[in-house]
Amino acid sequence: MRVAIFGATGKTGPLLIRRLMDGGHDVVAVGRDQGRLRERVPNARHAVADLQHQGTIVAALAGAEVVVSLAHAAHAETVLACLPKTCRRVVLTGSVRRYSRLPDAAADAVRDGAAAFEKFRVKQTTEAVWLDPSMIYGAPGDRNVGRILRLLGKWPRWLPVVLPLPAGGQRMVQPVLVDDLVHALVAAIDGPEAPGSPIVVAGPAPMTYARMLRQCAGALGRRVTILPMPVALLAAVARLSASLGLALPVSAAELRRAGEDKIFAIDDLRRRLGVDPRPFAEGLRLVMDRNST
Repeated sequence: MRVAIFGATGKTGPLLIRRLMDGGHDVVAVGRDQGRLRERVPNARHAVADLQHQGTIVAALAGAEVVVSLAHAAHAETVLACLPKTCRRVVLTGSVRRYSRLPDAAADAVRDGAAAFEKFRVKQTTEAVWLDPSMIYGAPGDRNVGRILRLLGKWPRWLPVVLPLPAGGQRMVQPVLVDDLVHALVAAIDGPEAPGSPIVVAGPAPMTYARMLRQCAGALGRRVTILPMPVALLAAVARLSASLGLALPVSAAELRRAGEDKIFAIDDLRRRLGVDPRPFAEGLRLVMDRNST
């Protein structure tokens, strides 16, 4: 089966492509830069396309039976408009960020993409799947758990680890291991129950930010002291630092989102895709094992 994948050179794309090729699929990795395609996915078939130019997209998707977009959900409508007649299923990825109650232009863009998906799946005969991943961790260079581990790993051993967190880190988060996301994507490509309403791809249970940070620190043999701080104050400090050209580990927008609970039901992930995501402690052990090799 020929599968065309947008966002092939991102953090998840190479992992998905390797899994599909191991399964015998004919994979077309679609990206804007031929050099980066050769570097990131050397063994796949390559197609260069720019999501701002529909003609290049149509050419890249020629003959594809399944189209997967790992690109930003803001491009969902464009991808849907360019599907070839050979395409029997399209898989789009959004983000649980669209469920946020905070004013957020990025969340609005995901909502717009999801609206385009809903309109498409009602009117078209092509099977359509929409996945909303939560905080993804475990991919090379990830900016979630990987960023925490890198920060803690650089922290001087003689210096106590004190981290200011909104609400003392008691807000909830539900991170998902990248391996489980890849499993979900493969099931979305060929699973009979996958098409239909959007599916959240998240960890098995919510946990507090504080617990997640302490488990990360424990994996590195460190202890963390959490300093409760108001969200507004931390966000103001981050904005001031950015205006002064000082780089902080997190942005003001990320701090605001850290003050909001992220709790999701994953019944459809289990029932329709057959994915039982790993608990965070197990996923973290896998990440640490990979980092040590």
